[in-house]
Amino acid sequence: MNDRIREQLLGYLLDALDDAERSEVEQQLEVSPELRTELESLALTLEPLAEAYEEFEPPARLAERVCFLVAACTSVTPTGNGLQPATRAEVRGRNRWSMADVVIMAGICLAGAMLFFPAISQSRYAARLQACQNNLRELGFALVDFSEKAGQGRFPEVPTKGNRAVAGIYAPVLIDAGYLTDESRLICPSSPLAQREVNWTMPTLEDIDRASGRTLVQFQQSIGGSYGYNLGIVENGRHRAPRNLGRTQFAIMSDAPSVELAGHRSVNHGGRGDNILYEDGHIRYVVDATTAGDDPFLNRLGWMEAGLDINDSVVAPSFTPPFVTSVSYVR
Repeated sequence: MNDRIREQLLGYLLDALDDAERSEVEQQLEVSPELRTELESLALTLEPLAEAYEEFEPPARLAERVCFLVAACTSVTPTGNGLQPATRAEVRGRNRWSMADVVIMAGICLAGAMLFFPAISQSRYAARLQACQNNLRELGFALVDFSEKAGQGRFPEVPTKGNRAVAGIYAPVLIDAGYLTDESRLICPSSPLAQREVNWTMPTLEDIDRASGRTLVQFQQSIGGSYGYNLGIVENGRHRAPRNLGRTQFAIMSDAPSVELAGHRSVNHGGRGDNILYEDGHIRYVVDATTAGDDPFLNRLGWMEAGLDINDSVVAPSFTPPFVTSVSYVR
């Protein structure tokens, strides 16, 4: 195994490589089981750090206060006749670092770090957020193509029964029909799935139909990738896939909403907000989805189930069926 590639694994996990280096590492991961095992082990080792990570803002006026401290500690005390002449011994002494000098330099370095590293972190967050939006945009193109060519004006349907009766079924349906050829579009770079992407594979529709027990559960939990999909709507007493009407406020996909975090915020971006893809193709980043008009994660009864009418959009994570409660109004 190439030692240089092994040394780049940490940078690969931290998304600190350039495109060429990342591509080289991924090529080696495809052909080297040993390297994949090492990457997984390294990811598990770093997992506690990711859980403990918290972004913060530097204290107010930090740089100004540090500069004032440096100026105060390095000022020269004048005498009555001007500056005190320095002896040779004093000059030699000034070439040595005192404890005060060390403390001052440490403070400067700390201040620089507190200003620099949050800025780098924020830049990386913004880049991943943009990459996630690009994924959703490409998935939106695939969904529109499906609706126009194979779906008779409707997006992929989530069945109400059987192994395919989960929101994530949209992805293998698009792949099977040839409208989605790049499975990496299903993975948000900020999501937990991105950390174990090496071990993630998309099952075929036939694999899903044959699966049972734990295997089926694992398929249903992961086939939607990092994203949630619309559970469909109730139209004239029947559960149907949404019709593509190009609406600006009808959510069709989003970062996979959480069933635990407040407001069903996704874990994809640290629980800070969600990218939402609307039917007309525009993407909106929202911090609080409940302020985005129609709640994109709950129907009008407050359930994460299919919408109650053609304008009631509900996006749910991969493993979610269209109906959990007993409903009598659906044939």
